[in-house]
Amino acid sequence: MTKTISKLARNLLAVAAATALVATVGTARAQQQSHSHDGGSHAGHDRASHGDHNHSGEVLAFHLPSWKSMHFDDANKAAQHAATVKKLGCEVKQGNHAGHIDVTYRCANWKSMQVKTHQLAEHWSKWLAASGFDVSHGHTDPVYTKGTEVVEFRLVPWRQVHGDGSPNEASFIDQMRRLGVDVRVDKHNGHSDIKFRAPIWRDVHLASHDDADKLVAWLKQSGFEVRHDH
Repeated sequence: MTKTISKLARNLLAVAAATALVATVGTARAQQQSHSHDGGSHAGHDRASHGDHNHSGEVLAFHLPSWKSMHFDDANKAAQHAATVKKLGCEVKQGNHAGHIDVTYRCANWKSMQVKTHQLAEHWSKWLAASGFDVSHGHTDPVYTKGTEVVEFRLVPWRQVHGDGSPNEASFIDQMRRLGVDVRVDKHNGHSDIKFRAPIWRDVHLASHDDADKLVAWLKQSGFEVRHDH
């Protein structure tokens, strides 16, 4: 059942208050990634286990559940495309057909890649979309990179709520985006349909256990899977 903003906004003020407290806490030590993705390393990986809590750079999530074929007349370009999607973690097949080269690939599960800059994130987001991938790209507010309490969350399928035009609607959208959630708003017939998702595990840091519990409650109310170690 589609919920309304008014129901989901009940705990939003408490979450906002918790966010304000985060800035008073020093940055928690980030667990180092097992590997990084800068301008020259882009291998995809699953984030099914606990997040690595590394908030440097930007993270893209992507998947392609059905087989996608692209046709190339240039053998070098075909090989380059096949190598790239394979490095991203995709299944890849190649073949010749009607005088051109077919590169066929899929990525059944959500993968992620981390890049150092927003410019690189935009570049890869456009490349992935042009190559047939579903792409999710959010930006976590820096205030959520500090604090000793870590909350992890995920919402794989899109979830939709109806906006009511109230200040709660703008606050709800703003809060989701500050958490790094992928949000899309469609305004029509005098109201808004707000869709949101976070298809890979994301994490945020808060100042205290009480603050984390408030955020956990709000995320669960909004339909997310949530993990918070006590």
